[in-house]
Amino acid sequence: METLKFLMISTHFSPYKMGGDAIMVEYLCQELLRRGHEVHVFDNPAVHRLLRKLPSDAKRETVNDGVIRHEYSSKIPGKLEVLMTLAANTTSRKKRTLTELVADEKPDVIHWHNTKGFIGRPFPVSTPRALYTAHDYYLVCPRSNLLRPDLSLCEHPRQCQLCLVRWKKPPQLWRIRKNRLIQVPNGTQVLAPSQFMADRLRREGIPEAQVLRNFVPRQEIQSEYPWSQRTSIIYIGILEQHKGAQTLVEAFSKCRNRQGFDLQIIGGGSLQQRLTIRIRELGLENRIKMRGYISQSELKETLGRAAAVVIPSEWHENAPLVALEAFSKGIPVLGSDLGGLPEILGPDSGSMTFKGGDADDLPNHLVLLWEKREQLSAMGKRAREAYEKRFSPEVHLTQYLKIIQSV
Repeated sequence: METLKFLMISTHFSPYKMGGDAIMVEYLCQELLRRGHEVHVFDNPAVHRLLRKLPSDAKRETVNDGVIRHEYSSKIPGKLEVLMTLAANTTSRKKRTLTELVADEKPDVIHWHNTKGFIGRPFPVSTPRALYTAHDYYLVCPRSNLLRPDLSLCEHPRQCQLCLVRWKKPPQLWRIRKNRLIQVPNGTQVLAPSQFMADRLRREGIPEAQVLRNFVPRQEIQSEYPWSQRTSIIYIGILEQHKGAQTLVEAFSKCRNRQGFDLQIIGGGSLQQRLTIRIRELGLENRIKMRGYISQSELKETLGRAAAVVIPSEWHENAPLVALEAFSKGIPVLGSDLGGLPEILGPDSGSMTFKGGDADDLPNHLVLLWEKREQLSAMGKRAREAYEKRFSPEVHLTQYLKIIQSV
């Protein structure tokens, strides 16, 4: 394939990363650069500064990674501009800026990613090929996650503005009633990282999303640490209720005498203090360790000694990268059966699923995993094979470039 010029449009981009969507954009950019393509990114650091409570004049550190960055800047104060975008989809200046950028750079491919707080609704731009990746449910849900304030799944979206208010989020007045759905411009191919996402978009009225699964860079397998000594299971993620860490702690307590794992919880969030207190109440300080945020080197070492990664999500995940990262290191996963997770944890991955949010089913699977510990090496090998077959950069980029040729 000939060398192409790509323009990625994303609210967040490295080193200003807020979640898996921005990480995926970075991974994709780096793989395209390795293949000789030219990559530009149009992003809005003001949103990151606002969410991270950084000074409005904070400068982004210079990163020499080969990506050409085009930062959007506004004369309006960052907080006001973000609120105006969320509430009224004020995009006229951004549209003009992007249109001028496209006219100057003439990209062969424009790829829209998450633009919440930056650009409300993707608009037509003159380009030979255009893509949009549904990293979350923003096309059909103003909240982006299809969760009601009581954390139940929203199966039939109604009263979305009231839902936002209950979440204490700014209303999105441009998405009232029939305008709730965000339809991408004609000729733009929608990509979904999971079949579950593609099916949900189709059900809501956004047809023909093509499944393109996420990937993570290839990792070194630390095989020198024997599986017979791996007695730690790992949770990695934010500590919020929909991620299920509280259910994992309760489940671990219920089966403490039937399995010999210790549990390491890596990450932070609003539940961190509550979980710490609960672990103490249960008398599990010697079995469950709250690690907080740790460095990449610490995480690498921790995973190299892990028996399994546990993903106890209680909402409909799209395609969590933590599962793919575990597979890339040859580590099996125990995950909930919600959303796109079961697609990742298929029969070829040496992994297991349990009923999401069920503090009675999860203990049984923790015990089963302990009873299978002599099979962990084989399970890890299958996890790595699943990575090579379905979630490697080569598999993703081959399909990605084929899609571009067909658009």
